[in-house]
Amino acid sequence: MANAVILNDTRGDSHFGCFRVMRLIEENLASRGIRVLARSGVRNDWENDRPFLDAMAKSDVIVINGEGTLHHGAHSGARLLRVVDHPARGDKPVALINAIYQENPSEWSHYLEKMAIISTRDSWSAAEAGRHAGRDVGFVPDLSLSGGFEEAAPGITRNLLLVGDSVSRDVSRRLLALADSRADARLLPILKTIKASKPHVATPLRLLREAYIRLHAAAFGWRHGNVLFNRDEAGFIDALQHGYLHVTGRFHAVCFCLFTRTPFLAIESNSWKIGALMHDLGLGEKRLVAIEDLPDLLASPDILAYSAEEMRAIEEGIAMCRTRSAALFDDIARLARRG
Repeated sequence: MANAVILNDTRGDSHFGCFRVMRLIEENLASRGIRVLARSGVRNDWENDRPFLDAMAKSDVIVINGEGTLHHGAHSGARLLRVVDHPARGDKPVALINAIYQENPSEWSHYLEKMAIISTRDSWSAAEAGRHAGRDVGFVPDLSLSGGFEEAAPGITRNLLLVGDSVSRDVSRRLLALADSRADARLLPILKTIKASKPHVATPLRLLREAYIRLHAAAFGWRHGNVLFNRDEAGFIDALQHGYLHVTGRFHAVCFCLFTRTPFLAIESNSWKIGALMHDLGLGEKRLVAIEDLPDLLASPDILAYSAEEMRAIEEGIAMCRTRSAALFDDIARLARRG
């Protein structure tokens, strides 16, 4: 049995995409005989987290879940990459996986050069990370797709327009107005609520934040009777499978639409992640839209169903993700055994 630690466990944000990604990472490690000794949560100050550092010192491999962190020189991204220089790392191999990599400072090359594995989640990020690392970098489409298709229960009717949210407050506000304007629409957040948790803060403040989130969710549900809050990934998937279309500004909501076969329209997020995913899967730009264009597009929802060509592209893309993710975790297992 080999041991690993994971940096950037994003489940603390109560985001169903992050729950799925982390579950699949841990399942893939466990199936290859790798035990996770410790996890450092999203935005955690891991450099001063003594229990995590002690576990890192005992591990055979360090896995960084890149997610949407490594873009535009974000401080939180640099903090993850600095693990390659930490004394607790020693000479253990470091694997950066499932990462966006966009418009980062040239100094980050120092960190990438010391990574045993770099695997991004799109080809554009792979090209940019490869330039910084000075070597070829591969990509695996987001690991949320590696679990394959989620089939709807027999008899489910797709009769709802599902409207999501965005990391942009302005886009979220306009999507909420859209959901409120139509009788067939339901607001479907990809978070357990529409307020994110803050797992990295001290316990008293975190508990206060959670109490505030519960009160806010209750008040929001009272004002907007069309909201569909879900407690877990399975509930979110079930809700999606009742939609004839999902309109969203969230990258992982697009991923969920792919493996549930739910047609979607997407407004780009705070990086190129949605556009890059659609490019890599051969879906083009048809479903990446400006929010101003939604009224005209929604006037003819029948034309927004997946075409046979799109479904072939989605099936091939998910098969590619499953094959590449298996190879990626095989490589991590070889590193851990060698360590």
